[in-house]
Amino acid sequence: MKKLILIPLFFVLISCVGSDTEFLPQTISESKSKNLFIKEYKPTENKVTINQGDYEIVEAFTTFKLNSKNDQTINKNFFAFSVRIKNLKTGKAGLSVEDSDHSQFLNFYCDFCGGINNDNVVLYYDDISNRESLNSIKIGFKDGNKNEKVVYFVQKR
Repeated sequence: MKKLILIPLFFVLISCVGSDTEFLPQTISESKSKNLFIKEYKPTENKVTINQGDYEIVEAFTTFKLNSKNDQTINKNFFAFSVRIKNLKTGKAGLSVEDSDHSQFLNFYCDFCGGINNDNVVLYYDDISNRESLNSIKIGFKDGNKNEKVVYFVQKR
């Protein structure tokens, strides 16, 4: 009898618990369509090697994000710099599985401020005062031999 009661209770709990997390926009157009776009950046190099994979930098931009899926208010206490990349071999967005250890192959030049968000390389900023003065950003991309190519992203005017 207890099992009969627990089974419906389990399904009720599962249906009520959902992800309310709102993720960063993946593209400039998505960011603009949600009024989250801040600025666009142009890289000094369009092609980089990460571990063994060759990638194209498709676009780079700063963006806000929404508080949550249920709270569509723009979170202006935080912003992110997002780099959309494409694998040149496969044509797919984001890092391939063998290149995805960003702690080994990406240098964000800061502690605990960067990572991968969905398919984008991302730097996170809690200091909102940097938003307007952020003219350039640098990220190091390392190949399988740990040779680093530093790419500067310069704000488009």
